[in-house]
Amino acid sequence: MNFLNPAALWALLPLAGIIIFFYMMRMRRSEMRVPAIFLWPDRTEEIRANAFIQRPRFSWLMALQLLVLAFIIFGLMRPQQRQSGLAGEVTVFVLDASASMGATDEKPTRFDRARELIAASIRTMRPGERIALIEAGPDPRVVFPLQNNPAKQLRDLGAVSLSDAEVDLTQSLQLAAALVSAQPRAAIVLVSDGGGEPVRDFSAGKAEFRFQSVGNDNANLRISALGVSESASGRLAYCEVQNTGGRQLAGRISLFADEKLLDSDSFSVVSGRSWGKTLAVPRGAKILRAKIDAPDLLSADNERVTLIQPGSSLRVLLVTKGNLFLERALGLDPRVTLDRAREVPPSERGPKGAAGGSYDVIVFDDEPEIPVKAAGVLNFGAAGSPWVRANGSVKSTQAGIQEDVQLMAGVDLDGIYFGQSKRLIPLKEARGVVDSPSGPLIISAPGAVVTAFTPLESDFPLQVGFPIFIANALDHLSASTASEFKSVKPGQMFVVSANSPVELSGPETKLSFQPEDGVATIRGIRKTGKYTLKHSGATQTVYANLISESESDITPQSTFQTGGATVTAAKSPDRYVDFVRPIIAVLLLLVGCEWWLFVRKS
Repeated sequence: MNFLNPAALWALLPLAGIIIFFYMMRMRRSEMRVPAIFLWPDRTEEIRANAFIQRPRFSWLMALQLLVLAFIIFGLMRPQQRQSGLAGEVTVFVLDASASMGATDEKPTRFDRARELIAASIRTMRPGERIALIEAGPDPRVVFPLQNNPAKQLRDLGAVSLSDAEVDLTQSLQLAAALVSAQPRAAIVLVSDGGGEPVRDFSAGKAEFRFQSVGNDNANLRISALGVSESASGRLAYCEVQNTGGRQLAGRISLFADEKLLDSDSFSVVSGRSWGKTLAVPRGAKILRAKIDAPDLLSADNERVTLIQPGSSLRVLLVTKGNLFLERALGLDPRVTLDRAREVPPSERGPKGAAGGSYDVIVFDDEPEIPVKAAGVLNFGAAGSPWVRANGSVKSTQAGIQEDVQLMAGVDLDGIYFGQSKRLIPLKEARGVVDSPSGPLIISAPGAVVTAFTPLESDFPLQVGFPIFIANALDHLSASTASEFKSVKPGQMFVVSANSPVELSGPETKLSFQPEDGVATIRGIRKTGKYTLKHSGATQTVYANLISESESDITPQSTFQTGGATVTAAKSPDRYVDFVRPIIAVLLLLVGCEWWLFVRKS
């Protein structure tokens, strides 16, 4: 038992002394009529009754009052009893299901340890208490709402699984705050190792926020780079291993081209440093895989696959003042690594195909196009494009004749409204692929796609065909068609063109997706590894790689940052339960007994 205010005990003796003193000075007289005073001799009791201080005598009333005082002092001392669990009267648990929670410093994993802590709270839940659970995975979800049903809650908790994805805890914490916004005496408990990006836009409101940290070690290696480049001596592969832990680690790395072993080598890396290796890649190889064999704590980042074929991965720069629709459509393509800028960096300016460029495709969103080194350019708004000549603009137009070309495969512009567009005349080898009453709306050229409109001046970005058009344009600009391989991150959503159900199978996964308007949205890849995607009579291989420095840094955190506030991690999963209610009940009983005895004596 623990007391939050033990100093209250000092008030017991003086207050008890006052009660006893009042009983000692109290005069007990009874009025009685007598025929004559001389018949009653002087009595010592009469003298004693008139004394200011009397000899104390036992009184049940005094005993009850002293007992009431003792319980009042006991209550003011705030007694608490330690119990296993983190929950209070109303508690929302946020369970971190990110990749770093797969570390094995807790047995079997940090994630399993976190589930044990929450399960202990559910088992010790008292009548009247309620618990909710939110899974902080790639897509935050409420596993069960606020309720008191331990059997069902334990079953639902056991069904929550770990992902190998990079997770943003902000959305899950915001969801937790919404669940308890109207609840008094509520608490939000985050069970996590505290890794990942800082949480900035979150406030617990009136609820108490607690952080329970799991994990006790940080020894880990990650494949931080794996790629292929062309050189004068041929195609070369480069692999880099980084030590994100706090002590030196050694291991062995093996590299495979199309599952054939290229090389295997031992390495040793000190804390915070990297080790790299370069070797030749056979011509015609399509995929390159690297695998680490080392005694580290996280396996999700010990293997990585990169696609060698042209167009299998694309570095894209979006030049824009801000366009969430376009950013989202580009992000849906699993090949794309996207950067944003207000203008083209000086290092990317120059003749097309010149050496030194970092991007495969540059997208101009209503920004004047300038000569760039990138092999492909996607221009929205046609400003400055060398492939067209603008002849004024027109308001309120719709698409007309649409050619059957790969650029427009799966895209239907019929009925789409364009608030304003340019009147364009194709030049050189450019040709219009979508017509309108005012001229071409979309123009295709070697290494370029030009539109007469900007996305925000039409309702095209609201249609399912918009991300398909973006994917087709990237295919055109990278001179590739739909690849038999894809590379994604766990938790990443992407789209595929399909007219029949799409089947996805892989590690711990077997899902089916129904296409809508010729496109299927694929989600549910939670683990790293190799997946098979079957649709429209074709089969694609999808590789999921954990590429996240924040998730690979598995150092358990002792504090958690929430929008400028710092919360210290709880040292144990215990909680203290007070005795306020039973103390009040006993006090009411004692006061009732005292009242009954006083009335009876009266």
